[in-house]
Amino acid sequence: MSDQNNGFPDFFYVTGPLPYKVTPLAFGDKTCWKLTLETSDKPQEQENPQLEPYLDNDDDLIDCMDMEETHNITYTKSGKFQTSMYVPSSLFSFIIGAKGSKLKALQNSTNTSIKVPRINEKGDIIIEGNTERQVASAKTQIDIIIAQGKERMPPTHFVSIPIKSDMISSNLLKFKKSVLEQPARGITESIFQKDVKMHLTVVMLKLLDEGEVTRAINILQSCYANHISKIFEKPQKAIIQGLEIMNDDPSNVNVLYAEVKIQNPEKLQTMCDTIANYFNKAGLAKKEYDRVKLHMTVMNKSFRHESEQKMSFDASKILESHKDFYFGEFELNQLDLCIRGTTTSNTGEMKYYDTALTIQL
Repeated sequence: MSDQNNGFPDFFYVTGPLPYKVTPLAFGDKTCWKLTLETSDKPQEQENPQLEPYLDNDDDLIDCMDMEETHNITYTKSGKFQTSMYVPSSLFSFIIGAKGSKLKALQNSTNTSIKVPRINEKGDIIIEGNTERQVASAKTQIDIIIAQGKERMPPTHFVSIPIKSDMISSNLLKFKKSVLEQPARGITESIFQKDVKMHLTVVMLKLLDEGEVTRAINILQSCYANHISKIFEKPQKAIIQGLEIMNDDPSNVNVLYAEVKIQNPEKLQTMCDTIANYFNKAGLAKKEYDRVKLHMTVMNKSFRHESEQKMSFDASKILESHKDFYFGEFELNQLDLCIRGTTTSNTGEMKYYDTALTIQL
């Protein structure tokens, strides 16, 4: 069963006393569902159709009534409906497909004209159709394609709290030396964190061009002005002590980390959760957990050299002998928007990450 005149492509249908169609609408890391009843006494097409209100299916999802302006569809002098949308050029290939096949199929299924800038060319994607429904449908599908494309790309940046402490650096080296004296399965020097890179990760980001980097800078500055500055009125002291693993089996570990202790832990947690939520809502980060898990990575199998197999390691003895290991104290006084892959200097020496933005707390 399908309706060729409503401007929406086929997603899926369920027949019953009242046939209806459910359409998934993805925005950032949220998904909403639009329910459309297809009754025989209801006109299938109106002369000047309006977008119907969206239905929210869960308290954890965004309020779809807030999406009313996201399509921003206008009526042109030529009698067409039109909208424009910004998409990083690195995602154009996901929309266009091989020899333009995906773009053609999208235009045919939505009865729209979609103009995509050329690769490495700046500009918005322009969608034009005979009805608002057609234009909204095409934009929704492109939003879904963008979200799927971003899923396949690695993070490019992250917000972090740098750990600058001679004591912690020294104790990290002492810890490494102690563990390497009698290394268990899978433990090599390469999987230990470098002391110059010590930090607490707040949220991982995928920023695909300079426009998104600028957005991220503005978002973090706005978050600081509206929330963080009121939470942290002055720098705080924090302690790095105690070891934990990311899984339940200490003999088969991917990540070993040290815990963060602070006098007002809820303040720190609130700050980090607020930052993560800002970027989640902006579609620049994916929400993976309800709360940010603050930790200092000590050992990680992903740190292994390219020539090494990315195998797990046995941390059983480490947790027995170093469970409450004290690394030291540092001052929590800075937020960085870090650029991944920038920890090697021009001379080949290891260094801290380059930053797109630094905020003093």
